[in-house]
Amino acid sequence: MLTDSGLAHDVYDSGRSWLSLTRIPLPHRPEAAGRARRHTREVLALRRVAGEAAATVELAVSELVTNAVRHGVCVCGCTRGAVTFTLLRSPDGRCLRVEVADPSRTPPRWPTGIGAVDAEVAEGRGLLLVTALASDWGDRTGPTRGKVVWCEFAPGER
Repeated sequence: MLTDSGLAHDVYDSGRSWLSLTRIPLPHRPEAAGRARRHTREVLALRRVAGEAAATVELAVSELVTNAVRHGVCVCGCTRGAVTFTLLRSPDGRCLRVEVADPSRTPPRWPTGIGAVDAEVAEGRGLLLVTALASDWGDRTGPTRGKVVWCEFAPGER
């Protein structure tokens, strides 16, 4: 599917089976991104994913969690809904998947026009960065409410 920026992303899940490595609820506050980065670093170290591959996944986690905290509000405008971070692996162990759930049903939006991605304002850069880092990404509505934004990595292939 083409987005407003002309870049493609998958709106639907690929249907691939994924095995959960970790899942944690996060506070709907700015410090959630730091907590998610630390947790990601710990889990990847246990899985012996290090170096550039680990740094890439950690950066994408930070961007997706930051977006969920900043923009993932309920329809009523409150931030009571949880932000949840999940890290999964493919059954063959070659791919990693990051999922961040938030209470909003509004899909991620691309910045429109060159002025939208201003040098002094990071607004809109998160999805551009995730697109550049991940092998695939997308979003889907949650099972009962909210949405999940996900991205996938094949650390050995980059």
